[in-house]
Amino acid sequence: MQTGRTEPRMATNAVANVEAVDEPSINETAVFANISEHGARLITGRPWSEGTQVIVSDSLVNFRTRAEVVYCAPYSRRFAVGLKFHWSHALAGHRIDEKVIYPAGR
Repeated sequence: MQTGRTEPRMATNAVANVEAVDEPSINETAVFANISEHGARLITGRPWSEGTQVIVSDSLVNFRTRAEVVYCAPYSRRFAVGLKFHWSHALAGHRIDEKVIYPAGR
């Protein structure tokens, strides 16, 4: 049985918008703590329920994908939220560095 991650996650502090699929009025700006092709850990100001379907986007770099909240835990005075991207190639065509996610070729 495999344990741990199947791929490394890159630390970053890129900013994105997170909104609930079923209720777009529930949204906020969050910071990526780390990200991979299949998921991410965000730092948010509000708790998100496990199983919630969300849209994660950043119009600056034309990044948008659906994701599922897989965990939410207190983190200092905020919350650490684990996301599993629905599209396994959510970051296809994007380059990640520790500050921001860029479209490929930038």
